[in-house]
Amino acid sequence: MSKSTEYISNTMSLREPLKQSLEVLENLLDKNGIINETELTTKESNVKANYPLFEEFERSFPSVCFSIATGIGKTRLMGAFVTWLAKQKGIRNFFILSPNITIYNKLKDDFGNKGAEKYVFKGLPEIGNNAVIITGEDYETKGIKASDDSIQINLFNIGKINADVKTTTKDGRTLPPRIKRFRETLGDSYYNYLVNLKDLVIIMDESHRYRGERGMETLNELNPILGIELTATPIDAKTNQRFKNVVYEYGLADALQDRKYIKNPAVVTRADTDFKGMKEDEIEKLKLRDAIQMHRDTKIAIQNYAADNDLDSVKPTILVSCKDTTHARYIFDFVTSDEFYEGEFKNKTLQIDSKSKSEEQVEQLLTLEKPDNKIEIVIHVDMLKEGWDVANLYTIVPLRASNALTLIEQTIGRGLRLPYGAKRTGVEKVDMLSIMMHDKFQEVVDAANDKSSLLYSIGKIQLTKADLNSSKEIVESKTNDAVELETEQKKIAQIKDVDIRKKAEHQYIAKKAVHAVIRYTITRKEIQTPVELNHVGVKEKAITEIRERIKAKYPDLFAKEQANIVTEAEKMYLEAVRSIVENNILIPNIKITIAENKGVIKDFDLDTTLFSENILQQEFELVRETIYDHKQDKIKIWSQVLELPEYSLLAILKRKSEIDYDHNSDVLYKLCSQAVNAIKVSLEKPETLGDTILMYRELIANKIYAQVKNNITIETTIQSKPEAEPYALILPWNFSKGKEDEILNFNKTVSPKLLSSKVFNGFTKACHDKYKFDSIPEKYFAQILEKPNEVIKWLRPSTKQFNIWYNNNSDRYVPDFVAETADTIYLIEIKAENEIEDKIVKLKTDAAIKYCQKASEINKQRNEKAWKYAIIPHDKTDSNMSFMNLVTAYGK
Repeated sequence: MSKSTEYISNTMSLREPLKQSLEVLENLLDKNGIINETELTTKESNVKANYPLFEEFERSFPSVCFSIATGIGKTRLMGAFVTWLAKQKGIRNFFILSPNITIYNKLKDDFGNKGAEKYVFKGLPEIGNNAVIITGEDYETKGIKASDDSIQINLFNIGKINADVKTTTKDGRTLPPRIKRFRETLGDSYYNYLVNLKDLVIIMDESHRYRGERGMETLNELNPILGIELTATPIDAKTNQRFKNVVYEYGLADALQDRKYIKNPAVVTRADTDFKGMKEDEIEKLKLRDAIQMHRDTKIAIQNYAADNDLDSVKPTILVSCKDTTHARYIFDFVTSDEFYEGEFKNKTLQIDSKSKSEEQVEQLLTLEKPDNKIEIVIHVDMLKEGWDVANLYTIVPLRASNALTLIEQTIGRGLRLPYGAKRTGVEKVDMLSIMMHDKFQEVVDAANDKSSLLYSIGKIQLTKADLNSSKEIVESKTNDAVELETEQKKIAQIKDVDIRKKAEHQYIAKKAVHAVIRYTITRKEIQTPVELNHVGVKEKAITEIRERIKAKYPDLFAKEQANIVTEAEKMYLEAVRSIVENNILIPNIKITIAENKGVIKDFDLDTTLFSENILQQEFELVRETIYDHKQDKIKIWSQVLELPEYSLLAILKRKSEIDYDHNSDVLYKLCSQAVNAIKVSLEKPETLGDTILMYRELIANKIYAQVKNNITIETTIQSKPEAEPYALILPWNFSKGKEDEILNFNKTVSPKLLSSKVFNGFTKACHDKYKFDSIPEKYFAQILEKPNEVIKWLRPSTKQFNIWYNNNSDRYVPDFVAETADTIYLIEIKAENEIEDKIVKLKTDAAIKYCQKASEINKQRNEKAWKYAIIPHDKTDSNMSFMNLVTAYGK
């Protein structure tokens, strides 16, 4: 990969499949020469030799297809292609084609609106500032007037060319489409202007839509130097044949198996339900009712995740697919009736089809992801195809599908985008797309048993009665100082004497303001340790902020009352500091990231003296044998000219786990070139080089690898902030529980099956008032912590409490417990004994140990407590075990 390609990939934060696609384009132009002035058939041969999926361009110009699954980022890839071609090849004219008005409008925003969330040239001013966006609306006035050094990006809907239709005049003359008409202002038709450009590159979004005769003819007429096609479905709809010009593929099956970039789709049915005796409309209504249960459960999961991670909550939506417009109207009437959840969705449902498609409805559909959009259910009839895919679609309800498998494959792409950034969150319900299959569930399961099927990687969920009857709510696990304030406020509300209650309210206002300002002082890192809160300067600044806060928040109070409250705040300041410190475990604010291991290859020259050993000097033949009498004959074949034979060797070296190709590509290419040259010199017939490399590539690559191993060093970089960071306060966190479920005392016995749904309280040493547990051993360990022993206080940390990262910095580690004793603070993990040696568990352990080492170094400078890590087997947490024995026996 060249430095320019790497720069573009990093600046645009391209996902790995997009990065690989850009590298393929680089190789096609730099190494395969597909825009050079050579015959089209020669270019095809060059590409075919290096890209096994490719057969031919299929057009009268070089055109290659990148098959990329929906939701991976095809638009961003188009921006990367434009950037690379402009920077590396000096190309200034681009023609980006969209198949429909929805995609066309999105492309105009993504390419032309610098303030757009998905603007493709962010961080690339050298492109963005020189780009002139020309559209189907302004090409007549804007198209040819751009400056010579500008990058002209034409954005057109295929209809502007194909169906910007011929017009018949009053006298019977037929005029050509508007884009092909002569314009004095342009000096030509705009179409001819494009045809005559010497560096026109066409980029076709959803390219399977331009395979008809008319579309093919139109694009061939434009005669570009290069065509780049992007689609998730490289199939010609007319012939049902796969595209022959695919050079890179990252399909839906790849994305599902990688489990990174798109939601995890799962089919859903009711457990223990026989659908055979049910009428069709009964099954439909059941699906819709159950979809609401999934919808509510998802909504709670998203709200929890958003609250725990200081993010805006996303409103999940449901997509219902209907057979025809009559069916859609019937479903709409049912969903918006009082019969369906007492009319809850009357004003939250949108029907969108050919008969009901007003401007208001289209606007509601296009703004479905916005917070002020109230729509939660979208009912459609074959209207939502390419271009409509939203990040907040979480439940799909296919109704009256004659072929369930086809329907899943057609509709699944509409809901695969992730709402929170480029990767999955790690929270199962936030990362999942549910497809309500019910009576068709077994059909999907049977198909999914075939490993070659797209459905193989799709999950299966059976809803139990408990799932269907559950109604959930969010519970906040509050810190103890917050609970104290809340309890005090409730007591004040019960005071009957007006004067006494007023005085108590003022004291409460003062206490609440003091706590808020102290927390704010710690959070914005103005002090290193809470002890500094007692310093005169810090206290004076805090009291000033308290005074301003009270004036701003309680303007209706008299000045004297405000002054009295400030006086009360001064009196209780030191006590508030003591309370906050006492109710928190002092957690050093350190970010521990363990970078991926990099195998760095020292630049050296290959010893080629033995490279011809075991390589036979031979002519190559085909062997033919008849089926009936098994007679053989041999046919000599022409020597194969292998373009860039080095790449055959590189492909093998890239598979070696010790080799980090991305960081060593230059030296590896040099070594392969030296090997190829040495073998060429040794051959009696140099023209057989291509065949020789192909036949012996494993042997040659392994000889190179043997020498590489002696010149490789593994670098593991630990990146943690070396300076002492201010301490972090304990964070509250959120989880869900059934609305009807009571909060249980932590000593109450609970079935393992029900444990994860239960919330517990009654703790005396914990830093929060409520917790959930993932396993019975975790609950047992909490009981050990609560016993009279060396533990002063403990907590189960929220997901964002620690900045400890592992697995190449892609995953955050959240310990099960933190416990503080008189001289030590412990990070503790409860883990099944048979998992302790697991690779991922070891990565977490290494990262946690690094954190404890760094935290201990910082605390030693501050005369604070040391940190230690312990990973305790799950079967060692019985009530007869003591805390100190456990952390001593299993400490790291």
